[in-house]
This record gives sequence, C-alpha cells and structure tokens, in this order.
Amino acid sequence: MFKRSRFVAAALLAISVWFFATGFTVPDTVERDRSLPSIELNGYPFHAEAFGDPDHPVVIVLHGGPGADYRYLYSLKALADDYLVVFYDQRGTGLSPRVPAEEITLQVFVNDLDAFVEAFGKGRPVHLVGHSWGAMLASAYAGAHPHKVKKIVLAEPAFLDSTTLGDLDSGRWPGIRVMWGFTKAWVSKWFVRAHGDEYARDDFFLLQVMPLMQGADELCDGKLPPLEAWRFGSPNFKATLGRMMNDPEWAASLDFRKGVDAFRGETLFLVGECNKVVGAAHQKKHLGHFANAKLEVVPAAGHFMFNDRPDYSNSVLRAFLADKTPSVTAAP
Repeated sequence: MFKRSRFVAAALLAISVWFFATGFTVPDTVERDRSLPSIELNGYPFHAEAFGDPDHPVVIVLHGGPGADYRYLYSLKALADDYLVVFYDQRGTGLSPRVPAEEITLQVFVNDLDAFVEAFGKGRPVHLVGHSWGAMLASAYAGAHPHKVKKIVLAEPAFLDSTTLGDLDSGRWPGIRVMWGFTKAWVSKWFVRAHGDEYARDDFFLLQVMPLMQGADELCDGKLPPLEAWRFGSPNFKATLGRMMNDPEWAASLDFRKGVDAFRGETLFLVGECNKVVGAAHQKKHLGHFANAKLEVVPAAGHFMFNDRPDYSNSVLRAFLADKTPSVTAAP
C-alpha cells in the first residue's frame, strides 16, 4: 500500500512538473492580434466574419454560452451559396475583446445585434439563427425589433422567461465524468501562461468545461463529434449565468419573449433528439408564444446539433429559410 501511494504521489508530481514546464495558452483577442477578422460597431471591435454574396439574404448566426464563440457553428458556412452568413463573437467573449462584466447587459447584447443587422441588412429584414443562449438573444431581438427580422431559428433556448426557467433542474448530480472534468479544468487553469492577460486563466477554465455540457444519452451512444472553440469569455459568463446562480430573483426577472407577439414571421424551433433537458418536450412550451412557429427534431444529435449532425441540420435550415411564400412582418 505504501509503495502504491508513493507511486501515485510521484506520478502526480511528474504531471505537475510537466504542466509547469509546458503550460497552456489561450489565443489572443482582436485588440492583441490585428490579423484576426473584425468589424467595429458601437465603438467596439468584434471578432467577426461574413461569407457569401452581400446582395443575398442575410443570415446572422448567434452562438451560445453565454460566453462561447462561433467556431462550433462553422458548419453553417455551407449556407453561403444562397445567403450572406454573418458570424460574430459577442461582446466580452470568444476572440472579441474582454470588457468588465458590469458593462454587459441583455440590452447591450440586443444593441450589438442591432448594429450587425443595420450594417449587413442595410434596411432589409434579416434571418436570425440562434443556438442555446443565442436562441434566447434572437427571441429578445425579434421582440424588440420585429420589423427587422424575417425568420428566426431558435435551436434549444434554455428558457425564455420565468415560466420555463423553473423547468431546468440545476440541482441534480452531474455525474463522475462532469465532476472529474471540472476538477481537471480547475487544476489546469493554474498552469496557463497568461502573459499579462487578466482573463486568460478563467477563460481557459470555462473553455475546458464547455464540452462537458455536450451531454449525450443512450440514443446517441455517446459518440458525438468533439466541440471546437477558440476561447471562452469569463466576463460574459459572469454577467449572465454567474449572476443568475447568485441572484435567483434577477434570473426570474429575465424575459426573452417580451414583444414577440408583434413578430409575425416564421419561427423554427430546432432540437436534438438526444437532449432530454431542453429538448422537444421543453421547447414545445415555447411554441405558443410565437404566432407562426413549428418544431423540428434532428435525429441522433444532442444539444449541439449543428456540430453533431451538420448536414442534416443545414438541410432543415435551407428548407425553412427558402422563400416559398413571403413572410409577414410587423410594420415599423
């Protein structure tokens, strides 16, 4: 027993020395790496890219998190033959510059999205494709600016107001895999070479935790493709989910469906077959808030359906976004 303990201790020491010697790094954001694609809107340089013909209908892609980046949604570039597809890392996350959490609010997110709509839509209504938190943001934007949106795709929003917030079971045991992943991520972050970047270690920690949320069950056989990401945004996370966990009353006050009754365009709720937390049963509770909504299930996919089944998900989007009949939007 003593020899085994010494072996374990020596192994842990060796791993720690290797971590210390090699370390980890996080990629620079646009203010440090000027070679990254970016656009300045609202006085802020967003990491962003656009693919396709500027004269084609515009699709703006909204990533999840809050605090993730758009890399895991790159499969949507396939739509660029028919659409101008716009990606951006939201304020304070991904490869966009970090800002203090106190400067990040839901209204700021809506205002930033509006700047992209104005810059790329150029007076035309745009399509919004939002995943997870991005779907919540898309709903909030459609409620605030219904005349600027043609169609919206809401891929598994976690909740839209307090009536569905309570359905999320945050107190259940996450399992050994998740707990070990959190522990490993926490230890690893102290070996990040920050180079004066005050957000680097917390960003790294959250980036390691993100894949743990991919969550497959027996229907997917646990064989989902790995997620790809550049960098998580700890201020973005702190201003949203972090605050929600510390302030339940504030969380209950959030309303991402305010004003959506004025939106008359088509809405598609997209869900992964394997997701039992915010999957089909959960999303059906949101359908009634939208005047013209339907739900589609992506088979053999989890929460990250655009990553898990990109070809199938894109085919559903193409069919939905196609202008078979004119969409009706509210007047300005």
